Amino acid sequence: MEEARKHLEGAEKLFQKAVEEFEVAREKNDSTHLRDACAKGWLSAVEATNALLVKRGVSEDRLPRSERGRRYMVFKHADRELRVCIWLLEIALHIQGYYDATLNFDEMREYLNDLRVYIQKIKEIGET
Repeated sequence: MEEARKHLEGAEKLFQKAVEEFEVAREKNDSTHLRDACAKGWLSAVEATNALLVKRGVSEDRLPRSERGRRYMVFKHADRELRVCIWLLEIALHIQGYYDATLNFDEMREYLNDLRVYIQKIKEIGET
């Protein structure tokens, strides 16, 4: 499970960067920094998802490299709760936050909390 641990560490580092970028965005009331926070948040979710897939038996060389592949693998290997969570994060952070720039600060704070919960749930998988 060394690979899963590395992905989770990456997810946590990116999550922290997203939080820091969010704070800068809020202080400056700057939508560019908010988009950067969304991008880092989405990358954190991708790394956490990679950890989930590795924990569920997907080898490192078989991890998806595209959104389509990730959706397929998540559908195949994640329970309903985790599937809903990652798809929510994709729509919120990746599409609405980064591409469309339609998230506001209150929404982003909630999605960062959702991301924190998602990472924590994946960390708990396989722990006794």
